[in-house]
Amino acid sequence: MISNVKIRNEYRDSQLKWKNELLIGAEEDEVRDMKNQMLAENMKYVSIEREIYVDSSDSEAEARISNGIQSSYSCKIKLLRDATGEIIYESGLIDPGFYIETIGLSGSLKKGYYPCTVIWSFYTDEEEFAGEAAWKVVVIIRD
Repeated sequence: MISNVKIRNEYRDSQLKWKNELLIGAEEDEVRDMKNQMLAENMKYVSIEREIYVDSSDSEAEARISNGIQSSYSCKIKLLRDATGEIIYESGLIDPGFYIETIGLSGSLKKGYYPCTVIWSFYTDEEEFAGEAAWKVVVIIRD
């Protein structure tokens, strides 16, 4: 059972089933599995190019970031360069059924291959944080 009054009030108003389960005293392992299952299910409906090609560091890249209409959550993404942890792209909120075709990268990337991690952050209709998931991509600067 959750003891902090502020957290209890937040969870009581939550749209997330896993928070409601915690509120009524469910086991933390069960709730963690429920949350992980929810995130894994939603990851089926989001996408981004696995190889993001950019002609030069100051041109747009075709990333094709999509949050499918079947998605239960809105999302934001951060594209982090693995070698430095630098955020080279950050989106605004992407609602289900919407996408971002091209992105501009920040930082001073030169010609080469840049392994990156995409952090997907999910939010309910009321913009309540639902959780995060990640996967690997590579950014390729051609010139």
